[in-house]
Amino acid sequence: MGVMDFFLGKSKDEDAGASVPMATTPVHKPFSVSAKFDSLRLRTGRNSKIMMDVGVTNISSQKQLVSVDVSLPQRSNVGFDVNCNQNYVEKRVGEIMPGATSTFSVPIFANNLTREGSYTIEINAFSHYLDYRKVLSQMKKKVALRAVSGRQ
Repeated sequence: MGVMDFFLGKSKDEDAGASVPMATTPVHKPFSVSAKFDSLRLRTGRNSKIMMDVGVTNISSQKQLVSVDVSLPQRSNVGFDVNCNQNYVEKRVGEIMPGATSTFSVPIFANNLTREGSYTIEINAFSHYLDYRKVLSQMKKKVALRAVSGRQ
């Protein structure tokens, strides 16, 4: 906010972001976490994939710096890569304004060794202070993914 701002002008995004303070103290429930699958079930078998859409809504009155961790059960032959070796993924969402929602997609793969049944996916959403090294608040959500036989 100087003399150059008068001449150059500010965009509406800068004005809106400047009026809402960044979160500096822990909030009990800073956001709402949702998960949605693009199809109801994951088919077992080769090259089987399902997309999970994760949404984080800021329900606090302050701007939040957010990251989300998604994890699958270990040794379940379900993973975030084609070989089903990776069972943990972290997404740095960034700043979310009050009332805004940020969504991202995560692919989940099955292979020939994946068994039929229900798999628990754990979603942890973190609110950070200044950078991603300091955590203010955390929310956890568990979602069930059902795997069915890939044979027709």
